[in-house]
Amino acid sequence: MVMEFNTAPTAHPARPLLSGCSASFTSLATPNGSAKSTVVPHSINSNVDANRTPYRNSIHGALITFDKRDATELEFSSQSHLIVLVSDGISGGCEWSNGSQAGKLASVAPNTIIFNPARAYLFIRKRTSQQHCRMWLLSIDPTLVNRLDVGDINVAGLQFRQQIGIEDEGVRQILIAIKREIEAPGLNSRFYVDTLLMLLLTRLMRCASNFATPRQLAYVKGGLPNWRLKRALELLETNQTKTPSLAEIAGPLRLHPTFFCRAFKQSTGLSPHRYLLEHRVNRAKEMMKDQQRTLTEIALNCGFSGSSQFSVVFKRITGISPRGYRLSL
Repeated sequence: MVMEFNTAPTAHPARPLLSGCSASFTSLATPNGSAKSTVVPHSINSNVDANRTPYRNSIHGALITFDKRDATELEFSSQSHLIVLVSDGISGGCEWSNGSQAGKLASVAPNTIIFNPARAYLFIRKRTSQQHCRMWLLSIDPTLVNRLDVGDINVAGLQFRQQIGIEDEGVRQILIAIKREIEAPGLNSRFYVDTLLMLLLTRLMRCASNFATPRQLAYVKGGLPNWRLKRALELLETNQTKTPSLAEIAGPLRLHPTFFCRAFKQSTGLSPHRYLLEHRVNRAKEMMKDQQRTLTEIALNCGFSGSSQFSVVFKRITGISPRGYRLSL
């Protein structure tokens, strides 16, 4: 089955939710001009009798293709775990937000993996690219993880964590193998995919859950060495009320401010200023849990000049005003 849809430019485009069911991988908003995108849902070995399909409703796959001119906004919120494989990458980059954190990637490498756990929220704004972009979506029923409750694993305490760009080659290879099998089922396909799913969930437990081993900061070519990046983050986060200059951060690292700024963004995907703002917004969110504190007090304690600047920055990063966020707690 192929679902096609056209979208026309609009000042405030709707951003429908993409749920975890193949029949519900629905419309996408493309605000920058009219565009045509295609969603192709896949089922596993659909010619097998449904009564002999023990996991027929447990996983669903869908391929979404964007033209290079598409600038698209996507929202994900589902009762299922969702994995997105960005097969071709996004040369124009993207912005993302989960309601509490936000980030920006100057470019997205081919075969980048995004993991959105069940009931988590994720918004992605894809920019225009130099080539078309394919995203393969795989939704997984969360109850499948119960089959891993053996040996030294207690799934009752398992909490998956959202990951934007999973740096695990095992996850990538397993996901590509599942994609190929779903698209072209072979002999004993269902058992093969079932085995791959157990491997995939195990890998996700190791790299995207509370059971994961803390990951060391990885060096990015053209970025800061680990020790410099760690020191830069300390300098940015230590003083909660004063905004350090680039020279004040680059100096202790023995780097020119311009080189430091470029290398920091290469390592983190954010400029030092943007990183500092997001850090302060996240700190403000924690402080807002104390209902005795006023928003002005929180703003000043987090390094903002006043409630007005705090409100503007907070809404720009999270999409909601500080007052609205506090009311949602």
